[in-house]
Amino acid sequence: PLTALLTFEIANPRIDAPPEVFVNGQNIGPVALTLPDLADPGYRGESEPLTTEMHFNYTGWLRAQKIVPATLLNVGANDLVVTNGAGTGASAIRATQVQLKYIWDKSDYLLRTGP
Repeated sequence: PLTALLTFEIANPRIDAPPEVFVNGQNIGPVALTLPDLADPGYRGESEPLTTEMHFNYTGWLRAQKIVPATLLNVGANDLVVTNGAGTGASAIRATQVQLKYIWDKSDYLLRTGP
């Protein structure tokens, strides 16, 4: 494939420390969360003793996405791991989907020659 798109829903994520994705042992970084309006009652703030900063979790399900570089994908089986951000509690994922982008005859991309 040219690239891949990982999409899933995550329960109770900490919005300032989104989950990270590992593909075949390599960290490809945090996912992008689709956040609802801040007036949504699903946001829950927490502060720890001796700190002035408040951290927020979203107490429902949020959509998460991450582009997976094709160079990290193997022919056949691949290992994909999603880990919670630092300092977060337990969570769950559902509705996991991996889309693969292949070369096709409609040419929805440009191939450029070198300078």
